[in-house]
Amino acid sequence: MGQLYFDICALVILIILAISIMTRRLYIGRSNRLFCIMISCIAVSTITDILAGLYGTVFGLTLSGIPARAFINYIYFITRNITPLIYVLYVLSYIGVWHIYVRDRKSFFLISAPCALSLLLIITNSFTHLIFYFDDSYVYRRGYGNALIYFIAVAYIIASCVMIVKYRRLLSGDRLLALVSQLPVSIATVILQYLFPGLLIEMFGSAVVVLIFSTILQRGEEILDPISGVQNYSASLDAVHRAFDTGYSFSIIYLGILNSEVLRTYLGMDRFNATLKEVGSRITKSCLNYKLRSDVYYLQNGIFAIITPDTEKETVATVSAAIVENLNKPFEVLNFRTELNCRSCMVRCPKDIDSYEGVVNFEGTLNRVLSDEKNSSVLSEVINSEDFRLKKDLNDVIADAVANKKFAMYYQPVYSAKKMKFVAAEALIRLTDERYGTLSPDVFIPAAQENGAIHQIGDYVMDEVCRFISECDITRMGLEHVEINLSAAQCVEADLVFKILSALDKYDLDTDRISFDITEKAADFDPTMVDRNIGRLHEKGIRFALDDYGTGYSDVGRVISLPADVIKLDKGFVDQMDDPKMWIVIRNTVNMLHEMKKEVLVEGVEDEKTLNRFLDLGCEYIQGYYFSKPLPEEEFVKFMLEKNGK
Repeated sequence: MGQLYFDICALVILIILAISIMTRRLYIGRSNRLFCIMISCIAVSTITDILAGLYGTVFGLTLSGIPARAFINYIYFITRNITPLIYVLYVLSYIGVWHIYVRDRKSFFLISAPCALSLLLIITNSFTHLIFYFDDSYVYRRGYGNALIYFIAVAYIIASCVMIVKYRRLLSGDRLLALVSQLPVSIATVILQYLFPGLLIEMFGSAVVVLIFSTILQRGEEILDPISGVQNYSASLDAVHRAFDTGYSFSIIYLGILNSEVLRTYLGMDRFNATLKEVGSRITKSCLNYKLRSDVYYLQNGIFAIITPDTEKETVATVSAAIVENLNKPFEVLNFRTELNCRSCMVRCPKDIDSYEGVVNFEGTLNRVLSDEKNSSVLSEVINSEDFRLKKDLNDVIADAVANKKFAMYYQPVYSAKKMKFVAAEALIRLTDERYGTLSPDVFIPAAQENGAIHQIGDYVMDEVCRFISECDITRMGLEHVEINLSAAQCVEADLVFKILSALDKYDLDTDRISFDITEKAADFDPTMVDRNIGRLHEKGIRFALDDYGTGYSDVGRVISLPADVIKLDKGFVDQMDDPKMWIVIRNTVNMLHEMKKEVLVEGVEDEKTLNRFLDLGCEYIQGYYFSKPLPEEEFVKFMLEKNGK
């Protein structure tokens, strides 16, 4: 049994590695799968080597035992012969040059041909006895053909080392050394086993090599996202960098969950994380079902990416659309129904984007591209559109508008059902650019929130509205106050109260001349800071309204806790009022808000039928195109003097 100690040690190492791989989920991705196959081959070779060694020590050498011994040795030689080929493929995949040497059938045939020759020698051994045989005493002997198998194995290892050295710029020093460790370890173990035939150290040497690989190369925490279960953002950048460095043509399918922030709030972190894991699993399964050679990555903030060597536009676009359709189907997570709002965009590199830096920059504007109305888009089809150019240039457009004050304020009247006249107006900002014309807040406000310009825009709006109230004397127009929208970023400003009170003092205005609209999202951005700011302003006599109530998932508890005097029903309620079931929801919502002593404002009213239905519900305020669209300052003043003027 002493000669089996090294094999037993090797088997223990391989079992530990296998357990580590399963628990750390290091079987995702081509390189990881090849590593798992390599360990499996070495493990089978080790087990069969141990079983073969038991004959002559534990079991006797008999004629009846020859078939079982022959079968064990055939399995040993087949798996031992395949291992060097798997090692080569692993190296090519790991350093990112798979597409150069393995992608087409001709290249793969050239790489696998030596292995196929060895397998042919092994399969025909029962006739030729070139690999092994049993002598008249039933003792196992190796044939002369073994030298060719060893030569092929060493050739594979040397070829791999040449590839590693050739592409060494793609590897850090420790990883380069780890990959080439196969050569000295293999040569050393072969020489030792040749000099000491009973030592059986070859499999131990292979186990040591994969242990080195596992320690230095297979660092799961570096490449896997623990929440989604797919590879992480850093791994995606590494894959893109290697692809461009080696002249690789590839496609990237970006998949964005547009309602990820709403889901995070609605589901809670545990269910949201489970949702991300389910999404990662669905994307991976879809790629397998559609036979898309790919790796899946999670880029954070609800964005996934699929990188594939397939660049055929129609094929990848079809798969992209199918995956989005699948993801948008409702499903349950932890006994909770979840519905995603997903979009995708396909990018072909280097045709659409020709550099690593270009991909990184594009990912920075990805949310604007994915917000397109189409569920699935192809970058090459939208890249020259006016809408895409605007989204790409939007940060520059906003910066220019802030620097040169290219904004204008519009005002939309608010009708009071009780007083039967207009009592307020909502201030709405517009941006005017020489190239893109007048832009609505829906276009530039989200971008301003991302790049931080929202604070400067908010200051402009506050000053401009206060000026308007002061100069135009809104009381002579019959208006009581003007409503201003506060963004999430503004709500958590440490000096928000000071800035607002300073603006009022500057134009000598009472605090009841303005009110602020905030959304549930803004109110929950940083609840402690938001509550403090709103509370202090409310104490000064400033009114608040909760805007867009009914979008996403409304938190009734939060409505109760906020000092909001008015609740604004989102236009989505109006759009669905002809649905009998939805009307029940609307009616009960209005009744609930009234019982909470809240006044209700309905947005988006465009015809008399809608007006009357909501007036019958007892809604206090109405706003919409039925009365007036948002108007620039001069037109608004004229409109109000005609309607409310004394």
